[in-house]
Amino acid sequence: MEYGKVLRFHRVKQGLTQNQLADGIISPAYLSKIENDQTVPAFEVLELLYERLGLDFHDSSYNHPSKEKLKEWYETIVFKRKEEARKLKDDLIQQKDTLNNHHLYIFYELFRIRHLLLENEVEKAYVAWKDIRQHEDTFDEEMEYYFHLSSGLLEYYRGNYDESFQQLMEAKNYSSSIVHELEDWEISDLYYILALSTSQANHISASVFYVDQALEIYQARYDLEKSADCHILQGINYSKLKNYAKALENFHMARKIAMQTLNRNQLNLVYINIGTLESRIGNHESAIQNYKKSLYYNDSDTTYKQSYLLTTIHSLILEHYRLSDFDGCLDWINEGEQELKKLPSKPHELHFNFYKLIIKNDPTVISHLEEVIIPYFQDKKEHIYIIRYSMVLADLLEKKRMYKKSTNYLRLAIQLLNKHSHLGGILL
Repeated sequence: MEYGKVLRFHRVKQGLTQNQLADGIISPAYLSKIENDQTVPAFEVLELLYERLGLDFHDSSYNHPSKEKLKEWYETIVFKRKEEARKLKDDLIQQKDTLNNHHLYIFYELFRIRHLLLENEVEKAYVAWKDIRQHEDTFDEEMEYYFHLSSGLLEYYRGNYDESFQQLMEAKNYSSSIVHELEDWEISDLYYILALSTSQANHISASVFYVDQALEIYQARYDLEKSADCHILQGINYSKLKNYAKALENFHMARKIAMQTLNRNQLNLVYINIGTLESRIGNHESAIQNYKKSLYYNDSDTTYKQSYLLTTIHSLILEHYRLSDFDGCLDWINEGEQELKKLPSKPHELHFNFYKLIIKNDPTVISHLEEVIIPYFQDKKEHIYIIRYSMVLADLLEKKRMYKKSTNYLRLAIQLLNKHSHLGGILL
């Protein structure tokens, strides 16, 4: 048994210093050697240290749930079976030794990070990650794998895609050492998350590779829903690579699967992304039809779906504007403003307000773009909207014969276009 790691784990968990734990028993220096597994002390010493921490040295087995029970919980999290995951979590925390046993507690906390992300509790997940990180020097290779996987997912949810990729690559490195401990669904899960992070970080070729790796395993398991997820992501990747034929092929495959499984969320996403693709190639009427189809499958029963709904309404406004159908624009703006009452969203509020101003030829539109809209999206690093609104502003300034300022905004848009040429697509 790794006595040193257990001692350090409980000492840190209880907020004790080495001096406080060692006081009157051994020297802090000797305790440090024990905690770092540099020496094996006498059982009498260990008993005294355990007693100070409130642990029973002679009861190392505990009546705790097995690690298999924890992995069962983790599987429900990975496959997004929310109700089952909540129930298993409640069962686990009823067992006090889940939180008292060093080995089980680490796995419980690492899995809990992902459960919090599943519940969209990103800040709580970050707090849990910071808490467990202080125990990292007690981790074995399997714990390191889940720690870096959780770290990568957390960074993904926080929008730090390059850091997410780095953490996931660390997890991949550890996976080779514990390959016999991992189920095939865990390997495919790792590849899929890698594919997500690399797609968002614009490492598109890498994402295509990882999607293919994940899809191969999901297809072998006849996991239709995960296979559809892969096809949606691959469609987005090929769209970014401007291989629109391959993109549509993947979107249609995802749609075919989602129709079989009756997965309305996936159908919603498929039609949104087909609409985005059609818009990119200038088929604005087709884009509108696909966006409208997506609305049929948006039940708005979650924050995510409500966000998709606002994004789709914004896209419909833009497509009608590009067709100079200003009445259609205003109709969808009104629809969007009604939805904002249910779920306030500052970026969508700015989008909808901009189109009202531009359609009505409001003289304040230039100052609003300069002082409010573009600075907001620059602060959020939303490059696609900085580009879009900078180009609009450049055109408006040119019409006012303000050529120097117009050139500056046009240059800003071109620089960002050259740097971020793969923008587009909505992910799960």
